[in-house]
Amino acid sequence: MMGGCDMEMPARDERVVTVRHGEMPLPTPVYASRQHWEMRMRWLREHILSSAGLLPLPPRTPLRARFFGRIEHRDYSVEKVHFESFPGFLCTGNLYRPAGKKPPFPAVLCPHGHAREGRLTDDPNDNSGTSYAGLCVNLAKQGYIAFSYDMVGYNDSMQLPHQRISQEWELWGIHLLRLQLWNSLRAMDLLHSLKEVDTRRIGCTGSSGGGTQTFLLTAVEPRVAAAAPVCMVSAHFQGGCFCENAPGLRLDTNNVEIAALAAPRPLLLVAATGDWTRNTMQEEYPAARALYALLGAESRVSAALFEAGHNYNRASREAVYAFFGKWLGGNAPEHEPPFKVDPPEKVRVFPDGMLPAGYQRGEAVLEALRRQDAEQLRKRFPRTPQQVPAFRRWLGNAWLHTLAVENVTPAQIESLPDNQEAAAPLPYRRIAFRRKGSGEVVLGALFQPTRRTSERAVLLLHPEGTEAWLRSKSLLHRLCDAGYTVLTLDAFGTGEHLRRFGKRELKGNFPETFNRTDTQWQVQDTLTALGWLRSQRGVRQVAIAGTGNAGWWALLAASCDRKVQAVVADLNGCDGSNRFFLQNVWVPGIRRLGDWATAAVLALPAKVLIHHLTPDEARLSQWAAFAPAIALSPAPASDEEILRWIT
Repeated sequence: MMGGCDMEMPARDERVVTVRHGEMPLPTPVYASRQHWEMRMRWLREHILSSAGLLPLPPRTPLRARFFGRIEHRDYSVEKVHFESFPGFLCTGNLYRPAGKKPPFPAVLCPHGHAREGRLTDDPNDNSGTSYAGLCVNLAKQGYIAFSYDMVGYNDSMQLPHQRISQEWELWGIHLLRLQLWNSLRAMDLLHSLKEVDTRRIGCTGSSGGGTQTFLLTAVEPRVAAAAPVCMVSAHFQGGCFCENAPGLRLDTNNVEIAALAAPRPLLLVAATGDWTRNTMQEEYPAARALYALLGAESRVSAALFEAGHNYNRASREAVYAFFGKWLGGNAPEHEPPFKVDPPEKVRVFPDGMLPAGYQRGEAVLEALRRQDAEQLRKRFPRTPQQVPAFRRWLGNAWLHTLAVENVTPAQIESLPDNQEAAAPLPYRRIAFRRKGSGEVVLGALFQPTRRTSERAVLLLHPEGTEAWLRSKSLLHRLCDAGYTVLTLDAFGTGEHLRRFGKRELKGNFPETFNRTDTQWQVQDTLTALGWLRSQRGVRQVAIAGTGNAGWWALLAASCDRKVQAVVADLNGCDGSNRFFLQNVWVPGIRRLGDWATAAVLALPAKVLIHHLTPDEARLSQWAAFAPAIALSPAPASDEEILRWIT
């Protein structure tokens, strides 16, 4: 058994009292070495894609791009463009091309922010001086191909409104951020399809929400050669729209670290004294530079601060022109010359507000995306145990990111001084532990058999914690009588944990972007408890059983741990509805990856007994190839059945 502990029992669990949100200072992580930062970069890129509902990546279906309505000017042209980022969903915008110059040309993707006119904004005389249209005109004059494309719900993107879709769709990993990041990835594909583009020299820039799109795309898309997010990268404000705040996106990070994922590629942070980037030169830029320095690339990150409000004004644009001129090779002027943009009605893709025939709006678009995801999963889902390793390679990392958990080894466990002995109705010892370096407190009770006959231990989970097992007696007693060491868990927000530390109150804007859900913490506590059990002397094998909603914790933890000998999971009457998952298993994105069915096969080689789910949901016939390793039962399992499965 692990040695004693000199520390005091924490008076609080930091997970309960420290609730993160998007309008609070969020420190930029610091790394001790290049190796640690590179490992973090790989993990964080995957996590962004996972939070965006894009891990594993969807198929890159044909773009079916259409270019039309070209307007010729003396030194550039502009034309209307739409393409399908996924079948049935259009990304719309304008393509600006140089005239009178010889290709190949560098290119720039230009996502816009939340200005009312979107990509057509041209207000050079207002307080912000923002002109997305002017930016593209001038880039084209400097020798770039520039593609300016709509955010969802702006201008010609009329199939969905620019608002939160719903929690139900977030279960399927479908939300505004997913749609916009995928549009950006496919916009890069569009540029690569143009023979006159030098695909080694493609940049990206946008302001405000377009700045968010810029650094998110750059983080996950290695084909972005240089990036210039404007008036967005801040350590104390992370974005004010659902299109910038997917569930789980910033659990342990901030926009500064995400922007620094551009390293070692060139990055320019443009800031303004009149918005949340006012401290860039003192805070965000040094933090980003420190991360770049770990790769020996500090000369490739720069920053500029202007006396202005929230903007993409002339001064900001000139800084971006100079930056791209240095790194992409465009002909940047010292000062932006006067320009005139085409009237909006001339460059609108659908000026009459009518979509092309055959394109739908609203829920039908989302359902088409859900069906595409389901078909991708169906084709990959294993039909025999021999196919599970390939499935795990394809989906395993996405599964861990979606659950937002990590496996825990005994060496990572830190015991806490909560060793209270109790004698009735069974002798047990209250215990407390946590992952080293965390502010967590995990509570449980250890039941040692009077006559130990096995090297196996059992982790018992109940949604009401240890007291519920003491009241029910039967299964707990029988396991102890059979010679098993038993650990019961008071997981996050349940049982003794709830009584001692209270209920967490999620507050602030977009709390689920910055904080794990209760279910995710309960699964993490289960994994931490498995690590603790394995640290006990004499324990060689561990089984896990959960009743009620805690059966989900057992199954999801086993699917990650992969060292559990047997798992018995009560799915609490799961009927496969979104309502059930919102009420019982609130894990954004879990349904896109196959929920309990995926967990069952990922838990192999454990013996898996799943019970208490509706007959339609069980679909028993499809699991015949996995018998006897996986067994399903619509009825709740009895204590006798659970005991037989474990023993």
